[in-house]
Amino acid sequence: MNNLTVVPFKNDWKEKEGALGFKMRNDYLFRAFLQCDNESLKALIASLLYVDVSEITSAEITNPIILGASADDKEIRMDIHVILNKQHPINIEMQTYNRAGWKERSVLYACRGYDSQKHGDSYEEHPGFRQVTFCDYTLFAEHPAFCSTYMLTSTDDPHYIYSDKISLTNIDMTRIDLASENDIRFGLVNWAKLFMAETWEDFKMLEEENKTTKEDYSSPWRMTDEEIMLERMRNIEEGKQMWASMEKKLEEYKKEAEENKRIICELEEHKKQIDEERKRIDEIYKISRELEEYEKRGKEDKEKIRELKERVAALEK
Repeated sequence: MNNLTVVPFKNDWKEKEGALGFKMRNDYLFRAFLQCDNESLKALIASLLYVDVSEITSAEITNPIILGASADDKEIRMDIHVILNKQHPINIEMQTYNRAGWKERSVLYACRGYDSQKHGDSYEEHPGFRQVTFCDYTLFAEHPAFCSTYMLTSTDDPHYIYSDKISLTNIDMTRIDLASENDIRFGLVNWAKLFMAETWEDFKMLEEENKTTKEDYSSPWRMTDEEIMLERMRNIEEGKQMWASMEKKLEEYKKEAEENKRIICELEEHKKQIDEERKRIDEIYKISRELEEYEKRGKEDKEKIRELKERVAALEK
């Protein structure tokens, strides 16, 4: 399997039923599939660009992986760098959960991809760079869409493009219901359905709808029939689950820290109120003591006056 470069077409998968033992959204399978099936890679890019596949004369992956190599190796990266028609660079990414900081990271990827200018090259002739992300969640909850492309635009007029040399395309595979006519016509919706398939029945239905792309459904099955590939895909899934669990824990710790901060603020406010109440009570106590002294002195004066009056009265008798 380490030397696999082409996956033979077979119909064995049509006998399968029930839940898939793999998901096309698995980073390793996603990349291995497009690396081994160049025709499918070109068909996918044609769908992304809304053009006929005949216009894609070549699609070369510039960062191929060694199939069967450990997915834990540091050199293994789960994005796909493609040179289209020998000149246009494209980066294709599969994101299967809403990882914190992805928007910022995708911008970084796009800028790195664009920063390929060589000494002496003309800026005007720079081919530009396109970052494409397939995801199974909604990146912008306030602005749901199936396929959205972002470029550098004016803040005064969002439709006035400053430059189309850098573009970021996001495909939300959970919002096929928002697909455009072009998304359907050029097969982008079918690719989303393929990547989101959960059962063999899904595969069969998609294959019936797309007679010209049978190989797209054969390749993943042939790959996942190899134990070493299954092991690599499981490693990727376990790694993603661990990362997701860590991020969930981090969010829980953040919420707990925020709650503790809120409680501390409340306690500090209570302490402030208690200190103010204590000062008030101390002041009341001080005044009460003074009043007691005055009252005591007043009683003594009244007693003396009464005694003198009694002596005067006695003398007058």
